[in-house]
Amino acid sequence: MKPLNKQQRDVRIGMVAGAVFCALWVWMGYDFITIELPLWPGVEDRLAYAAKCELFAAMMLLFGIMLVAGQRFFSEAAIDGRADGLSAAITINLRYIQNTLEQLVLMVIAHMAFAATADSGQMKIIPILVSLFMVGRLCFWIGYHQSPLSRAFGFAVTFYPTVVMMIYAAQRIFQGM
Repeated sequence: MKPLNKQQRDVRIGMVAGAVFCALWVWMGYDFITIELPLWPGVEDRLAYAAKCELFAAMMLLFGIMLVAGQRFFSEAAIDGRADGLSAAITINLRYIQNTLEQLVLMVIAHMAFAATADSGQMKIIPILVSLFMVGRLCFWIGYHQSPLSRAFGFAVTFYPTVVMMIYAAQRIFQGM
């Protein structure tokens, strides 16, 4: 196997750091933050709760769209909606929007599948993961503006929890069949 180059090592460090951060965030969320949740006997109640939480995650997409709209408004080269010749900042923000949309869709699907199979006591994970998503998206955006390779940490913080939740929810669905 070919050794990793410096850029690949830097991305790997960001991804591993993101995974560790996720584990710490979830652990701290469970152990140190008290979230009093009512008992939800029905699936529809858990789905409604998850949907309410997802609104806050979607604000990270709204943030990106508003940012680009403002940048386009004040840019003679970008106000007409062109995709070519954009500033680096607008290009990065457009990529942020695209990646945030992709990650948000997967996360919402994973959270809804989880909520459909969870019991009331397990629902505490949803606001913890939504807050983690918001922090991860912010880190992705800031990191991307510093250096494209620096987006790895924020990417990992939003991607890994979704992968874990998708696998967990799929496992629960197969067990329930």
